[in-house]
Amino acid sequence: MIRLVESAADAARFAAALADPCDPVAVETAARFAAFSGLPGSGWRFYTGGEGEPSFALAVRGASALLCGSADGEEAALLLKVLGARRLKTACPGPLPGWRQDAAFRVFHAPAGGPKARPLPEGFWLNESPSLLGVTEFLWGGGSLAAHRDRRSADTFYSEICTMRNRGLAQIWTLEENGVTAATAGAYAVTENAALLSAVETAPAFRGKGCAGALVCALARRFCGQGRAVCLVARPGAEGFYEKLGFEQRGLAYGHAAPEND
Repeated sequence: MIRLVESAADAARFAAALADPCDPVAVETAARFAAFSGLPGSGWRFYTGGEGEPSFALAVRGASALLCGSADGEEAALLLKVLGARRLKTACPGPLPGWRQDAAFRVFHAPAGGPKARPLPEGFWLNESPSLLGVTEFLWGGGSLAAHRDRRSADTFYSEICTMRNRGLAQIWTLEENGVTAATAGAYAVTENAALLSAVETAPAFRGKGCAGALVCALARRFCGQGRAVCLVARPGAEGFYEKLGFEQRGLAYGHAAPEND
């Protein structure tokens, strides 16, 4: 039976489904749980199975959900319908009956020890603690978050990354020239054993200068040096970029849509 995570025993079963540092969905779910499980006003809800059942972790906020492990498909589908979730991210191609897989993304991992270092372009400055409001506006003006450009989504994103960074669960960098942000990359989910890189963006005027590559490699090397596994989910068309940086493809992550007649 699916139950809301409320007790230490529930939390232990939830965490048991998130042990794989090579699963980007597990890393994202674990970091969100660490940040928001004690903040009901955040909108996040966390579910797991009962004692003796296979471990799984289900995280839901608004219309989006993350699922790790094997939940009862019928029950999980019904719960998501009740909660109004329409999008599901997993590392499995078909976890719920009736849900339609509509996206598959290549997952990349940094090699042991991190990718080869790349020098920062001449004249650029690495900012390891940029304004998160500035980062939010920069991303909303680029392509990384093109599907979520409404003001409410931007405000939610900004609020979440502030909480995550304040709790040591995210690290976001920018590369700047003369006070102007040229590029950004971040680990938007950091756990004890892993870091998930995402939201890599370069302003059009600075593309082709090596800004994003230098940022991604520096950030990945920082986490690898701390003993953390580093992974990312590549946007379509960006796979070659990460391969050139030395990242290795290991698996897929999937997006699913709710049944159209719901």
